[in-house]
Amino acid sequence: MEEGKYIYCIIQGNENRSWGQIGINNQKVNLVHYKDISAVVSNTPVINFDRLDKEELVKYVASHQEVNEKAMKEYDVVPMTFGIIAPSVSEVARILEKAYLQFKTALKNITGKAEFVVQVWWNPQKILEELANTNPEIRRLKQEVALKVNILGIPTRLKLGKLIQKETEIQRQTFINDVQALLRDVSLDSTSNKLIDKEMLANLSLLIEKAKESELDKKMQELGKKYEGKLRFKYIGPMPSYSFVKINLGLGNFELLNEARKLLGLAEEVSFDEIKRAYYELSHRYHPDRFQGNEEQMKKIAQAHRLLENYCESCDEFSPSQILRSKTWEGKGKIEKYSLKKEDVENSIMIK
Repeated sequence: MEEGKYIYCIIQGNENRSWGQIGINNQKVNLVHYKDISAVVSNTPVINFDRLDKEELVKYVASHQEVNEKAMKEYDVVPMTFGIIAPSVSEVARILEKAYLQFKTALKNITGKAEFVVQVWWNPQKILEELANTNPEIRRLKQEVALKVNILGIPTRLKLGKLIQKETEIQRQTFINDVQALLRDVSLDSTSNKLIDKEMLANLSLLIEKAKESELDKKMQELGKKYEGKLRFKYIGPMPSYSFVKINLGLGNFELLNEARKLLGLAEEVSFDEIKRAYYELSHRYHPDRFQGNEEQMKKIAQAHRLLENYCESCDEFSPSQILRSKTWEGKGKIEKYSLKKEDVENSIMIK
């Protein structure tokens, strides 16, 4: 049977390390290196995961998560999407090479941090009962419906239904906003996940510094007391930052950097100060605290800023200065600039 290398996650470091036979199909887990990063891998037959039944799939996903959690006890990890199999060690190294800048930037972003999932449930029926008792208009319409029979009560029932739906949605959003506001102090980033049942109110992923786990626990206790009898809470973690790492293996370094450069409105030669200045100007313009609806744009701007800064740091560490860096004089100071031209980017990160 054809055999490949299953990739679990990426870590910082290139030492020799293995975790024993904890991988998929009880295979030994070890590392494949490229420069100063490594992929955590194990041998595996080439598997078509789409054809597996639910029981088999759950078993493989559990193995994938177990390896990542084991590695996370010793390293900051960039988790890979479930099901990535490379045909050989050399292909794993090629993936590390192609996405090197993405992996380095992701590692920098999640160092010392972990993902926690906060799930919130409510009882819609109980909320309806409270609305019926506290909302004068709903109470009036219910009384009116009770007095009218057959076709005469239809318009009132429709009006009552729309009002209940509107007020329930307002209450739902009020709960969500309050929970998010209370958790914002301890989280660096957050994202909303798919709701898994009808009574689930929110399913949030939070990026939190590992050192602040106790603060999260206090916040959850505070929420539990505040909404006792109304909302039910559960949180899971720490775990690898699955929701906050987006690695696009289809794009090379130049395409990513060029998009980031254009987003920040920068030239093809830039200094650290120019990158920082462009970021601050755009973040001031698009910050969600100033204008509603700009959260996703703000995340893109922050990601572009981190990507460009990490590229310049990688140039300092690995690349020939005569190719990538130029020094110009502005006033009395000497300014070091970094080239974002295609030929220089490809020579800087990629080893041909």
